[in-house]
Parts: sequence; C-alpha cells; structure tokens
Amino acid sequence: MGQPMMQDNRPAGVTVRKDGDIARVELDDGRGNALGTRALQALYGAITEAKAADAVLLTGRPRIFCGGLDLEEIASMSRNRVIEFFDLLHMTRRALFALERPLIVAVAGSAIGAGASLLCCGDRRLGARDNGIVGFTEAKLGVPLPASAMTIAASALAPSSTARALVFGETFDREAAFEHGFFHQLIAPECLLDEAEKAARRAASTSRASGLIKRAMRKEALDRMDRERIESHAVFATEWTSPAAQKCIQSALQTLRAPR
Repeated sequence: MGQPMMQDNRPAGVTVRKDGDIARVELDDGRGNALGTRALQALYGAITEAKAADAVLLTGRPRIFCGGLDLEEIASMSRNRVIEFFDLLHMTRRALFALERPLIVAVAGSAIGAGASLLCCGDRRLGARDNGIVGFTEAKLGVPLPASAMTIAASALAPSSTARALVFGETFDREAAFEHGFFHQLIAPECLLDEAEKAARRAASTSRASGLIKRAMRKEALDRMDRERIESHAVFATEWTSPAAQKCIQSALQTLRAPR
C-alpha cells in the first residue's frame, strides 16, 4: 500500500491525497456527494493539482460515488445562472476528461447523472459488486444532456447502449452497467480500493508516450465539447427553467427530501 498518504483538506468534501507518483482524488461530503457550485470548484482545483501525477485515482464514498447535481442549489436558478453553473460543470469535467496521464475511477454505490459522467471519464473504470445503480437520468427530469456529457458518455459506452442510457434515461444495476460499458471490471466491495490502487500504480508506470496517445485520442471529442458548449448550455438552460421541467425537478426534490 506504500507510505501513508498526506492529506490536503479542501472544502465541499473533496480531498487530494498524494502517494509517490499517484494522486488520489476523493469525493466525500458525508452525504450524497451532490455536485453544487462549491463542490465543482473544489473538484476543479483538485484535478488541476492532481494532473502533475503519473496516474490519478478518483473515488467516492463507500456507499455512493456521486448522486448527480445538487438539485437543492440549482432548482430555482435563473436561466442566466443556470448557464454560468453549467459552464463551471463543463470546465470541471473537461479537465478530468482531458487528463493526459491515466485516470482510474473506482465506484462504490451509485453514480447518477453528472456522477455517471465523471465515471465515464476514466481510462480504467472499476465498480464494487454492490447494490448501486448507474445512469443518466436527465431525460426523466425533462432536460437535455449538455454536449460535454453526451460526448464523454459516447466515448465510454457500447454504441448499442447509448440510446438506452441517454435517450431513455435508463439506470442499470452492476451487471447491466458492466455489460453496457460503464465498468471494465467488477470487484468485491471490500477489495475495491486495494485493486484500484494497484491499477493506478500499474498505470503510473506507463511511459509518457501514453499521454501523447491519449491526447490524440481525445482531441476530437474535446474540440467538439468546446465548440458546442455555448449552444448546448443555452438549450439546457431554456429547458431547465421551463414549467414542465420544473415540475419534474420539484417532484424529484420531494422524493429526495422524504424520510427514509
């Protein structure tokens, strides 16, 4: 396991732990790891710091990787504020997707919406064999996916699965998520982090040429994300603030607020 990692505490439940040539970025806000403004700002800072490492390992909480966007924060945003928020989201997941060194993503529990998008950024995607679900639920909320989310998902999922995942907004249990391409490997929950760290150490040993290869592989996708950002976010903001979408969002919030 190597020497104990030095912890760099950040706000909003995002930490960077460095261990030799590996940087481990961990999401843990003590709740559902929902991505709001502060969390995205912290995550962007963590990615910026971690990119100097030879490999990056992204993990979440033991029971949930990321529950998606922070609906409590953004549900009532104005159209212009929604655009600003999604510019921040674009910048953050673009930075993760554009990492030139290998990115290992280890997921315990669920990865929903923007959380599934973070998962799809990984070059090696490991999932715990647990009861978590994975998927993009935007269609069920009545809103489109931003271009960056669609581009990242298409880079990871099997072509035959993209319509089910994106157009119909299906969510998948572990075995189905593996079959559709969200994961490369499923691992016993108690072994997930050890196996993920081993994968990160193997990845860190690859030559710098692998970074040049990855840059070339993702250039077209990154260019498309940037080219379509403004129009995509404008369409999203219009739909997000529509009465129909707001009704779905408020219904989702009521479900989230209900006692469990």
